[in-house]
Amino acid sequence: MSTFLSLSKTFFILCYLISSYGCFKNHYIDPKYEKEIRNFRKNRIKFLKSEKGYLNLVGLYWLKEGENSFGSGKNNDIHFPKEFPKDFGTVTRLKKGFSFTFKENVTLNNNKIISSATVDGDNQSNFFSYGPFQWFIIKSSDNYAIRMRNLESEILKENLNLRFYRIDETWKIIGKFIKYEDHKTHIITNVRDHTYKEKIPGIINFSMHGDSFSFEPKYTKDGMQVMFTDQTTGSETFSGGRFLLLEYPDENQEIILDFNKALNFPCAVNNYTTCPIPPKSNHINLAITAGEKIYIREK
Repeated sequence: MSTFLSLSKTFFILCYLISSYGCFKNHYIDPKYEKEIRNFRKNRIKFLKSEKGYLNLVGLYWLKEGENSFGSGKNNDIHFPKEFPKDFGTVTRLKKGFSFTFKENVTLNNNKIISSATVDGDNQSNFFSYGPFQWFIIKSSDNYAIRMRNLESEILKENLNLRFYRIDETWKIIGKFIKYEDHKTHIITNVRDHTYKEKIPGIINFSMHGDSFSFEPKYTKDGMQVMFTDQTTGSETFSGGRFLLLEYPDENQEIILDFNKALNFPCAVNNYTTCPIPPKSNHINLAITAGEKIYIREK
């Protein structure tokens, strides 16, 4: 009997050691890779809090044809924040641009004091400033709006509670890009129910857990981007889906999909945005437990 108990104990210890080894092995992270992802996450927070980030957005005002009055007063077509004068000015939509007039001086592009200006609606590099506020024209499909920032917004002083899955190098996957002979075109809809056409250059095939999956990416100025939904969408990750920035495929048409770098759309942190909705071809039947989780603002 004692021999049986001794063997059972030995067997239990061996099983424990084997399983423990497996756990430690599975959880091992290459230090260089871990540092890369942690720096990536720090830069994510830095960008969101930057002047060009999304946290400081405080207004999105859609423009009608013709003249639009703006200011903090209730009688205006567009209601600016209370820090503005009641009657601040007008913006008129022209055939090729927008004409602004102001009842107080403002700054154009941080270098010129003006009381009026005409700007190109397709050139978002032009912006106006008044105190801590900046605003500029954006285009969504055939619609135009003023988007406004407050560079002294209270949220910028708060701790940004971004949440991520545990870093897991198994989610750094090599996919295969297959270029379409002719570009496909998707009709993309955004959260404002505006639609636009987007060229799709090909398809990326990849495998995970022994199953095959595919994405249709789009080109960016620096590489490619995939926007997608998966089985975590709406529960553990943002309900609108996530996106992944990619480098161009190599000479063998292989491309790295590092889902530890999957990010939420701007709509996850600010309502004054115009995020796209991932196309059906990028809704995949896989729980991608890597990258950014649902954003919860600390109070």
